[in-house]
Formats: sequence, structure tokens, C-alpha cells
Amino acid sequence: MTIRHATEADAEALATILNAIIEEGGKTAIDGPLSPQELAEWFMSGPHCVTCMVAVDENGHALGFQTTERFHDDLPSATADIGTFIAKGARGSRIGKQLADATFAAARQAGLDALRAVIRRENKGAVAFYRALGFQGHVPREGAVVLVRTLELEGRSSGAFTV
Repeated sequence: MTIRHATEADAEALATILNAIIEEGGKTAIDGPLSPQELAEWFMSGPHCVTCMVAVDENGHALGFQTTERFHDDLPSATADIGTFIAKGARGSRIGKQLADATFAAARQAGLDALRAVIRRENKGAVAFYRALGFQGHVPREGAVVLVRTLELEGRSSGAFTV
């Protein structure tokens, strides 16, 4: 498996993964399918996009992807939202952890101090996943769990984070 920056050439495969997750229900706040063009705008090329990493198998097939973006106005400066989307058949194989390692490095390189995960309350697996990655806290939000992870920049702690 290889982790790399996603390109717009990946948009169709990533839209297929995301749309299958949307169809499962209860795992994402995105409530309708996205076209490959919409996915690219939302997660790769739009003005609010920061990073988009993709995991591909030895044949180049996408297994999952992880994004950071600054779409929401309530984000503190140098903070982005993170989203993780893993194909159903690839879950439980530590792809998310490997994506996170690459995403954290790319996010630090992009100048981010912290990442925020806004997770549907009923998605217990995602809550456990982000907690295992070092995301902490709980900011009350209707229907959601909000967790935050600070990032180290150039070998120093970025300090406390408040939402």
C-alpha cells in the first residue's frame, strides 16, 4: 500500500468510496452523493482545501482517503477539519492510521497547529478511531462529537487548543 497526495485524477475513485459510505448511512454528515467534480472541489482543489491524502493498493486502486479543509467559519486560525473515508472492504486494516500519519505531516507542513474532527454521535467507530489518534475533548454540538488534536510544529508543541 502507498499513501500519497490525491490528485484530481483520483476524484472518480474517491467519489465512489465516499458515495458508498453516504449510502451506508450514519457515518458522515454529507447527506447526498457527490460527483467526481464536486468531490475534487470539496476536498482537493477548492479554496478551503488544505490536504487530501489517498491510500492505494499495489495495483493503484484507492482504498481510502483523508482530508483537511477550512470550510467552516467557526474554526480558529491555523486549524482545519479532518475527515477520513475508508472503503468498506478495507476497514480494520490500519489504513486510517497510516493516512493519519501522512496527513499530520502534510498538515504541519501547511502550517496548521490543530485538527478538529466533527463526528456523528452514532458513529462510535469513528469516535474511537480519532481518540486512538490522540484527539481529545468533547465540545457539545447537537448530534455530533467534536474532538481536537494539536500538532507539533518544527519539534515544539503548539500548546493548548480551545474551541
